Amino acid sequence: MLAGDHGGMKRGRLVLTALGALLLLAIVAVMVSRAPAGLGATASKILTTASSASSHPASPTPTAEPTIHPSEAAAQRNAAAVAAAAAPATAVTARISIPRIGIRNAPVYDRGTDAKGVMLIAPGYAVTHYAFSARFGTGNTVLYGHDDIQGNIFGHLYDLKAGDTVQLTVGSEVQTYQVTGHQIVLPTAVTILAPTSDARLTIITCWPFNVDTKRWIVTAVKI
Repeated sequence: MLAGDHGGMKRGRLVLTALGALLLLAIVAVMVSRAPAGLGATASKILTTASSASSHPASPTPTAEPTIHPSEAAAQRNAAAVAAAAAPATAVTARISIPRIGIRNAPVYDRGTDAKGVMLIAPGYAVTHYAFSARFGTGNTVLYGHDDIQGNIFGHLYDLKAGDTVQLTVGSEVQTYQVTGHQIVLPTAVTILAPTSDARLTIITCWPFNVDTKRWIVTAVKI
């Protein structure tokens, strides 16, 4: 091999090496320049999604439901009771005392039924005598009162036990009755209004407390 040829081959290898190095640098430069743009785009998408989720959180659609406070419900029930008791004012026909449940000389008023046959009830802290039942001390005298509204005079009627006493003052006469027991019936159980041969009180209130789907009946016989 000639010396000139050897030098030319050496210079050719150097040129090729330099070109290869430049090509590799160019490829790396392209990759480096593209990488930040790709990462930036991905990060931008993530932030946009997170922002949307935080600014518009998923939440159930609220349903508007009227809220009735206990005081409002009681007021409505009292108003309904007053409306149902609408009747000409009547005089007090008797006074009732039931020591066991703290009733002392509460007024008793006569009431009948309305046009639909529903038994009317005297409003307020009072007991109603069903006008179509026996007069006091002469048979089955039916008395009734509220347990949870309008003064809830019979709110503790459930506490009466056999042997407890009930007193009625009719004019100057004081009649004493002794509780014999109780029963729970449907509002349609009209047999409790039937006449009896003995002198007794059939005392009625609603049950259960604040539900009023049945009637709590206390029976007391005259002694």
